[in-house]
Amino acid sequence: MKKFILAILPLVSLMSCTDYLDIKPYGKTIPKTADEFSSLLHYHLNEIDWGEETIVGNVITSGELECYADNLESLLTQYPTGNFIPLYIGDDLSEKQYLYGDLYAVIRDCNLVMGYLEERDSRLGQDVLGTAYALRGVCYYNLLRNFCEPWDGNASGKLGIPVVTEFDMEAKPLRSTFQEVVDRADEDFRTAISYDIQDPVFRFNSDVSKGYLARLHFWAGNYRQAASYASELLQKYPLLSGEAYRNMMESEVAATGNMILKSYTIVESSKKMSYDGMRSYMQARPVSAGFVKLFSGEEDADIRYSLSVGKDRVNNKYLFSCLRSAELQLILMESYYHLGQEADALAALNELRRNRITGVADYTMDTLPPVNEDDNIKADAKGNALTPLLYAILCERRKELYMEGDRWYELKRNGRPEMWTAKQGRKYTTYSYMYTFPLPVKDIELVDGLIQNPGYENVE
Repeated sequence: MKKFILAILPLVSLMSCTDYLDIKPYGKTIPKTADEFSSLLHYHLNEIDWGEETIVGNVITSGELECYADNLESLLTQYPTGNFIPLYIGDDLSEKQYLYGDLYAVIRDCNLVMGYLEERDSRLGQDVLGTAYALRGVCYYNLLRNFCEPWDGNASGKLGIPVVTEFDMEAKPLRSTFQEVVDRADEDFRTAISYDIQDPVFRFNSDVSKGYLARLHFWAGNYRQAASYASELLQKYPLLSGEAYRNMMESEVAATGNMILKSYTIVESSKKMSYDGMRSYMQARPVSAGFVKLFSGEEDADIRYSLSVGKDRVNNKYLFSCLRSAELQLILMESYYHLGQEADALAALNELRRNRITGVADYTMDTLPPVNEDDNIKADAKGNALTPLLYAILCERRKELYMEGDRWYELKRNGRPEMWTAKQGRKYTTYSYMYTFPLPVKDIELVDGLIQNPGYENVE
């Protein structure tokens, strides 16, 4: 297999894990009060509202993730408009090293709060501390998904990323284990919940942390914990259907319905122009035939079809970066499946379908459609062959979270299938190792013993 060659010349200016601490204000006063530290965190919180790329993601990051996956027909891209979106993941691998540094920059600020905030007993102080722990947990979850190989039934011996819990200018940490990163994020979220954030301006309340705990444990194969957190939140944020669901999905900006967290909730003219441009560029790539076939026979009854697919297979759906209860329902049903609770998994699957498809008959174990052997996903997260029940669950996830940047991670989680596309007579392949992004070259050069991800060792 040919190794991917990274372009390293632009990387000398990257902020990475080794130098993200090198901005400590020598000779200046470090903030101490809750008011001062809240300002530090509000920078990141405001960025989420305006649509940032690092913590929650935004329209552009969701669109790029869709371009890397298989919901759109890369071979049928219309140029020159299609030049504004990536052909495949190989176009953006070097750039992903910026994400690594940006996530550690947020962790730096969270560690500042945890290490130096003196006003810890006031209501504001508790909100600030809770938010810092929640944000750090989200960053470690994002690092785990993007820069670590996926859980495959056994986390033992699997590499994580460096875990940094203190503000230390001299630190040059090596990679922790996969499980240590999961444990760190889990503890951060549970600590955030213990502070019981009250002020809505801080966004990352207990419900958000519980939602990320469901995501974290689902990604790490801890299905019992994932199901527990998902089930708890679904009691508070039940599924929507009909016009209530349509209104939520057609709300480009506002966090409505059962969205627990959403980025890009403030409209600003230049940002809107950028986002409108991204959506227009995405329409230069038709919706894939494989995605359209998921609705076969239910196009008129399934509310998601008209929301997703327009004339000539042009995308209809707004791009989102959010946490909403339908994702939790999908986590719940698949977690039940992997726990061997197939009846519960089937019931959860049918509940989602009843809220999306008018007049639909419930599946039984005997009426589940067969596995489509042409789907890129051939095996589940444990490497086992797909069953009709699990395949139906994955299909509903693909339909429900289309244009929300989820499919790329589903491909990574379930076998990392290799795919190819072509442009101007050249073939471009997404190899299995490309689902895990490279650590910054600068870090590998400066930190003795820091291990690069497989596939990127021979950088030229």
